[in-house]
Amino acid sequence: MKTPLSYHTEEKTSHWSAVFSLFMGVTSLISAEFIPISLLTPIAQTLHITEGMAGQTVTAVGIFAVIASLILAPLKINRRLVLLILSMLLVIANILVAFTPNYIILLIGRSILGICVGGFWSLASAVTLQLVPIKDLPRALSIIYAGVSVATIISLPLASYLGDLIGWRKIFLLSTLLGVIAFIWQFITLPTLPAQQGNSFKSMLFLLKQCWITVGIVATIFSYGGYHVFFTYLRPFLEHNLALQTNSISTILLLFGIANCIGTVIAGFVMGKQFKITMIAVHFILLMLAITLMFSHKNITFNMLLVIAWGLVFGFIPVGWSTWIIRTLADKAEMMGGLSVASIQFSIGLAAAMGGLIFDHKGILGIFFSAALIFLFALILIQLSFQLFTRVIGHPIA
Repeated sequence: MKTPLSYHTEEKTSHWSAVFSLFMGVTSLISAEFIPISLLTPIAQTLHITEGMAGQTVTAVGIFAVIASLILAPLKINRRLVLLILSMLLVIANILVAFTPNYIILLIGRSILGICVGGFWSLASAVTLQLVPIKDLPRALSIIYAGVSVATIISLPLASYLGDLIGWRKIFLLSTLLGVIAFIWQFITLPTLPAQQGNSFKSMLFLLKQCWITVGIVATIFSYGGYHVFFTYLRPFLEHNLALQTNSISTILLLFGIANCIGTVIAGFVMGKQFKITMIAVHFILLMLAITLMFSHKNITFNMLLVIAWGLVFGFIPVGWSTWIIRTLADKAEMMGGLSVASIQFSIGLAAAMGGLIFDHKGILGIFFSAALIFLFALILIQLSFQLFTRVIGHPIA
């Protein structure tokens, strides 16, 4: 196996406009994925379903994202064409959701979105490797992942605020506009992007035979699951448990998004210098936050600070797991991208599904307990994956 980054040593032209088009794609995809989180209550009321059922729209995205990430990554199709098709499907998905007459059509639209999310994310890291020289890779990845933070602001405070003014359906129409912009930008700027050599389902399965990779993938599932089991039901927590008014909810969600953006920026610097210890520390902090939230529900101000801290610390997780791939298996980035996205979306979908059942039957305290337990398992698995890598490869992760 090639050493990390060994295949990508040649200099090439930087396609920065294309990189920013991917940033726009991430922004439109992730905002569309998580807009229902800030609008669970009005969506549930309009379609006459429970908030737990409305939360399953996030589950639908996760299920189809898993399928798409596993199928698309091994295919030897020019990545430019694939990305453009996915951007067009995003537009169609948002239109379906905006005009949905019932719960079934809503789930269909969200399932199409899942295909877009899974396909796009499975290719993002590998495509970035083709767009810029290796020396510019950290900056390019930070630009693309900034789209997650911007999307968090769009899908939480902005969607929550505008949803009360113009209705949740028009929010999805605005999300459609973002998708149109992303498609046009990508159509103009993306160069031809051939698939990586050696891509196949067999190669993907071979990666899973290596114990440190498998443990890392499972750790990724727990890492994202612990966060999203609470994140999916953040608005109901703020609205029902903390009894906040709409303006206060929008403010907290805005601060949450800003904190998440700050966390992502900080992670870009810290992960490059202290990767392993930062990954462990971040998950330990999230574990402590979940436990603290279990016992602090009487103090509204303190709870709001904990929620903002939750957003800040989570900014480290996407950067951390992308760094893990680039530092260990950059020459298999598309294969690992597919596996990683499948695990992440499986985690998000499972967390939303579990969270829906837990929230409907045990309330928010059950959500916090579940998050804490999941993060505990994530911590154990991350440490085990790092140890296995050192034992198999012969040296620790750089």
